[in-house]
Amino acid sequence: MPRQDRLAAAGPAVLIPVNRLDRAKGRLAALLAPEERAGLVRRTLATVLEATAGAGLEAVVLSADAGLRASLPAGTRALAERPDAEGLSAQLERAAAALARAELLILHADLPLATAGALRDFVGQAPPAPSATLARSADGGTNALLLRPPGRFALAYGPGSADRHEAAARASGMAVRHADAPALALDLDTPADARRLLATPAGRATAAGRYLAVIGVEGRDAFRAGD
Repeated sequence: MPRQDRLAAAGPAVLIPVNRLDRAKGRLAALLAPEERAGLVRRTLATVLEATAGAGLEAVVLSADAGLRASLPAGTRALAERPDAEGLSAQLERAAAALARAELLILHADLPLATAGALRDFVGQAPPAPSATLARSADGGTNALLLRPPGRFALAYGPGSADRHEAAARASGMAVRHADAPALALDLDTPADARRLLATPAGRATAAGRYLAVIGVEGRDAFRAGD
């Protein structure tokens, strides 16, 4: 069986939460207009979905944005957010329960450097079940979280969530691995993140990097200033 087929058969489902496009990336408001923020989200989501498909994993996009859900590529499953669940963590827990998978990878949609190889390597670093494997963001958030199985502890997304997830996973008896995953470490939340992306040739060559360069963010005051 080809490697990608084996991954699809045995690997985790990938749950990708995406905010409504009209509310996306509020922390980038000083740098990008609303329609530009929506354009950036579409490009990073496309990158993440391409990486997921290339790794042979099933993508499930969770969003309250009906237009976004309708525009997803063929073969990508969509879930609507639940009106009775408040906040990202609660929405993800409801979605995880609905999917009922033994393995679940929760992956942010704003990872411009994500590749199929990076996802395969991340999954390959995970300990056997019961375990939780994390990729940290620069602010200590959780850009990727592989749960074998999900549902053993309460999710706690936000800045500093990697430490909270680690503590909760250990308290529930799970092994924890902080994966070496540089391609999953950069998310695009702030002007500083945009500067980091555009500071390297590899970052500039990504879909998000090309978009930010074309719309001229490097000439804007918010890009040149600190956060």
